[in-house]
Amino acid sequence: MSDSATCEILTVEELAERLRVSRATIFTWLRKDVLTQGKHYFKQGRVLRFVWGIELVNGLLGGNVVRQGKPTVKRSPVKKSSPVNWDY
Repeated sequence: MSDSATCEILTVEELAERLRVSRATIFTWLRKDVLTQGKHYFKQGRVLRFVWGIELVNGLLGGNVVRQGKPTVKRSPVKKSSPVNWDY
């Protein structure tokens, strides 16, 4: 991440709210290794914290993120294997 990029530390509930998915979806992504420990989140005991930043968003979009100042999403057809249901 560059110096100008900021990141936030989120709980499961905050991440689910920000992505507009359920907590169950977050845990499904964890089971399916969509979210990687040490890259997208860290675990301290039983507490999960997610690092909200370009790497998390880029990981969920499968690399379809373009950076120009603030992170923006390049709109392109989403493959069926994408872990995020953008048509919901």
